[in-house]
Amino acid sequence: MAVRTSLFTLLLALLLFQGCASHFFYPDQNQYATPKDYGLEYEDVEFTSSDQTTLHAWHIYPPQSLSRGLIFVAHGNAQNLSSHFVSWVWLIKQGYEVFIFDYREYGKSEGKSSIEGSIADTKAALDYLEGQRQEPYIAVGQSLGGTMLLNALSQRDNAQIKAVVIDSTFVGFSDIASAKMNDIWLTWPFQWIPSLTLSGDFDAKDRVAQVHKPLLFIHGSLDKVISPNNSWQLFETTPMPREFWIVKESEHIQGLANENVQKAFLEFLSNADSFYHEDYSSMKIFE
Repeated sequence: MAVRTSLFTLLLALLLFQGCASHFFYPDQNQYATPKDYGLEYEDVEFTSSDQTTLHAWHIYPPQSLSRGLIFVAHGNAQNLSSHFVSWVWLIKQGYEVFIFDYREYGKSEGKSSIEGSIADTKAALDYLEGQRQEPYIAVGQSLGGTMLLNALSQRDNAQIKAVVIDSTFVGFSDIASAKMNDIWLTWPFQWIPSLTLSGDFDAKDRVAQVHKPLLFIHGSLDKVISPNNSWQLFETTPMPREFWIVKESEHIQGLANENVQKAFLEFLSNADSFYHEDYSSMKIFE
């Protein structure tokens, strides 16, 4: 009986991670809110990925007539841009434009989710934005979006990007899958399976050093979705200049909701051109 149970558990784990790239994407097509709900003007944008998949984005404008700068956002793995933009309303009201897009199968974007497809979509969004305007900007990737962004940036010329912000991102696909299996006692013995079923070709830990831009990492100390140790490992892998902000009492992608972090982030954005020097490396803890 014990042997049969073990075999069943192993089979369950194998089935769970067979083609398990799809388990990293949780798209939906609901519209949760729009910028108009917050008194903000925005533009619906359509563009195509490299395989001609039609993608959707919002370019959201600040209430002031003069923009203080532009932020590109690659959002996390659940819902769609109509929920994720809400966490940036505070920044938009401070005078910054936000360009946020949906990967394939999210929101109004067509296609079927995949790792390679979503990386191509991120690159297409960056290319589209830079084709529309020549001003320098900041690129932000949150959670899964951090991995998508780092992969996209490693494949292109990033001359217009002043700095890159990676918020609550995991080091690699098999690493995070193994960590999740560690949370369930039935799958403890099978934590080796993700390393066999998930390719390491797109892991953030192998892409971050190829970006060649100043990098700021942000992570909440109470993040139970992705351990803060992931950002620490990415930070250590990144060539200087680099900085790591750990935010106490903050959960997954909630660090920028902290008022002290918001003040520091506004300073970072205002001084992004001179914020870092070549051999700069720092870690800060926010209460």
